[in-house]
Amino acid sequence: MEVQQNHNRQVMLQRVKTYWLVGVLQESLHGAEMIDLSMTYRTNAVASYATAGYQQPDNLLPDEVFDTPLPIGTQITEVYDEAEGTLLIMGEPGAGKTTILLQLVSDLLLRAQVNTTHPIPIVFSLASWSDNLPLGDWMVNELANRYEVPRRLGQLWLKNGELLPLLDGLDEVEQEHRVACAQAINQFRQRYLTLPTVVTCRIKDYEALATRLNLAQAIVLQSLSLEQIDHYLGSMGPRLAGLRAALQTDMTLRELAESPLMLSMMTLAYYRMPEQVALSLGDRKMGRTLLFDVYVERMVRYRGGEDLYEPTQTVGWLGWLAQKMSQFNRTIFFLEGLQPNWLPREQQRHFVSGLRNRLVGLFVLIGVLIGLLGLMIADWRALLAGLGVGLLTGSLLAGFRLLLVWARVSWFRIETVETLNWRWLRGLVGGGLGAAGGAVLGSLLWLAGRSWELSPAWILLLALLGFVSQFVAHAVERDETKMRTVPGQGFVRSAQNGRLVGALTGVGTAVMLGLGWLVSNLLNWSLSWQTFLLFALGATLYLGISAGLAYGGLAAWQQRQLSRVLAENQLIPEDFLPFLDYAAERNLLRKVGGGYMFVHLLLLDYFRENGSRQSP
Repeated sequence: MEVQQNHNRQVMLQRVKTYWLVGVLQESLHGAEMIDLSMTYRTNAVASYATAGYQQPDNLLPDEVFDTPLPIGTQITEVYDEAEGTLLIMGEPGAGKTTILLQLVSDLLLRAQVNTTHPIPIVFSLASWSDNLPLGDWMVNELANRYEVPRRLGQLWLKNGELLPLLDGLDEVEQEHRVACAQAINQFRQRYLTLPTVVTCRIKDYEALATRLNLAQAIVLQSLSLEQIDHYLGSMGPRLAGLRAALQTDMTLRELAESPLMLSMMTLAYYRMPEQVALSLGDRKMGRTLLFDVYVERMVRYRGGEDLYEPTQTVGWLGWLAQKMSQFNRTIFFLEGLQPNWLPREQQRHFVSGLRNRLVGLFVLIGVLIGLLGLMIADWRALLAGLGVGLLTGSLLAGFRLLLVWARVSWFRIETVETLNWRWLRGLVGGGLGAAGGAVLGSLLWLAGRSWELSPAWILLLALLGFVSQFVAHAVERDETKMRTVPGQGFVRSAQNGRLVGALTGVGTAVMLGLGWLVSNLLNWSLSWQTFLLFALGATLYLGISAGLAYGGLAAWQQRQLSRVLAENQLIPEDFLPFLDYAAERNLLRKVGGGYMFVHLLLLDYFRENGSRQSP
């Protein structure tokens, strides 16, 4: 038991390291050295401020700000230790809140690797928090969805105090839910008093809250000084001489460079463009928007690698993506999050109705083909039977969203099936009930058709068909979604699961019915081979396709159809994932596990506003 617990712990530590330190922190540095950010204490920003050694004036009004500077070079881990693990990190947009949080993660991971009793540091993006959901329950859900941690294990870690939550982006919660989120954090702190907790937030958004967080200490990240900026640029070599000269004369540019994010973007923009172009920009005035314009243009035009997409196309597609991510409150985009409601409302209805009509048409077509085969090898009654079964299965799908393995279709939401569990005992019980129901139906059919000399073999065949249908419906269970490490992995897994379950169901149906026909012959329950062939072929196709669709195939098909519709409307390119990789290679997006995020929320805002201006 202890060996398994240690294994789970080591796997989680490695996932945090891969996901955040390698995937985000190292990529954000682009090979440059880390800048030592200046920090100040702002103790009256939190509800439980009373830190020895940092006294504030007695006559300070409640809304007044009193900052106590920390010595230059103070590490975030020192501040965390002094606050006994409960800390609020604030700063302006682009001040480096997430970066300094990940520096803390790096140090805490080392501690957790050395000391097995140290809680596991885990970054949670608060943007996905849902209103009225207790923070602990939300964290367990995030562990399951983002880190592939089974819910039972996540609940156990939380209960035993083995988690160290680092909550990034309180300002990213929707504004109308932000106070409720702050209250949920305080309630969580009351319930788990000994659990370290770190929160980041933009300073203006936090000051606008009526609720103060119940944390021990708060710090504010300060703007970069001219000396820090010059030292940083000097460490990058002579290539940035033009930028250093521009900062000496351009006050607007210098003010922008006080933000670590803006400085990083300036560095990349100047460093990637041809040298003669970079030097010519020394006297150019730049506002933040203009800087983003230059950054995006340089990343698209002058970055190394093959130019696969036109710059205007790149900006337009990323603008649409940023609009949708903002609309649905996403900071990380997963292909699996692409849903029909990302389409305009009218196109959404057309998409759903087209999808439904194609599926219903497929089921009716199978009945027609089986009927035509019956007409060739039997008589006209087989044609009518095929048409009737096709219309019945199509009607069940169109009217009740029901497949033959008792699974309902979700037209307006794509639900991936990434992991399956097989519950054999439950499947046998369900199969037994299905067999009983099939036998009853077969008996009624046989009694009603005795005047036509209907074979009693139908009792056995329908019982077997009921067994297979209900065995699949009860034995196959969707399990918790695994952490995606490759973009689009959820749909790949869904397609694989759909093919597997569909093939097993089809083969199982054919084998069971074949055995049933042999037994019927042994019992002298005569049934012609033509009739049996038509029935077995239709049942195999219907159950196999239904099971394949229900357990992953439908999600994969929906995704392909949705991507095609979006590409036809020029909202995304036909090769969407290669395009996202292209944007990540050009430092416009950042690859995080199986998803993508803009290199900063400010860049997301820039693309969103740019997309709004281009929208008709």
